[in-house]
Amino acid sequence: MHARARVAAARLAAEQVLELLLEVELPDPSPGQFVMLWVPRVGEVPMSVADYEGGVLRLFITRRGVVTGYIHENARPGLALFVRGPYGRGFTMPRGGRVLLVGGGTGTAPLYFLAKRAGLSSAGCTAAVGFKSSRHVILVDELRKYCDVRVATDDGSLGHHGPVHELAAALLSGERYDRVYACGPEQMIVEVLRLLEGREEALEASLERYMRCAVGVCGSCVLDPLGLRVCRDGPVFSGAVLRRLHDLGRWWREPDGRKRPLAPQATG
Repeated sequence: MHARARVAAARLAAEQVLELLLEVELPDPSPGQFVMLWVPRVGEVPMSVADYEGGVLRLFITRRGVVTGYIHENARPGLALFVRGPYGRGFTMPRGGRVLLVGGGTGTAPLYFLAKRAGLSSAGCTAAVGFKSSRHVILVDELRKYCDVRVATDDGSLGHHGPVHELAAALLSGERYDRVYACGPEQMIVEVLRLLEGREEALEASLERYMRCAVGVCGSCVLDPLGLRVCRDGPVFSGAVLRRLHDLGRWWREPDGRKRPLAPQATG
């Protein structure tokens, strides 16, 4: 069942990234869960929740295809959209200890939601976040309320010059973290998993896959060989489960279910 949502605000938060605030009544989402955003006569796309407070849903939308392109071009206060959800398995809330967040691009958004909901502080939380360039940066200042933030950019225009997993490697070599949470391009998650070899139980990571139904029926987001559905069994998976997925970092399913090699992805 879709809930009617009214655009309260829309602004370009970074290059090709729209920040959208929607007034909508939903069951309270957990960090790491997603919603399906529907534009009538255009299409429907899954979106990670960046925040939900006081009946206002916050999303960060990268312009990629027909639906996101339409939203970028037409979102304005008062516009009616439709939302269903939240869906999926979110992050496990940290229970003390030191926490490392590793985010790539708009994957930073659900990690921000986690830091806010968990009430993390910079004394116990470090965030390594990566973007294509300084023009693509989102949420860094807000994330600093909860974490010690380190930034990487692919072109070196801000912070560390290189992929964010290099920052994560440096942090993990100098400090033991009790929990590591990751969200971003799949190749980034593969690299984080490699850094935690032998400590997979410490990792939770959110995967992005093509989804149609969002309730585990259509099979468009199935991961081999375990047959897990990203929409229902995820999108957040433990490191131990990720280690067993042959598809991780290798294969992507097209809308018709066929597999194709997963192309290399930039940080943002």
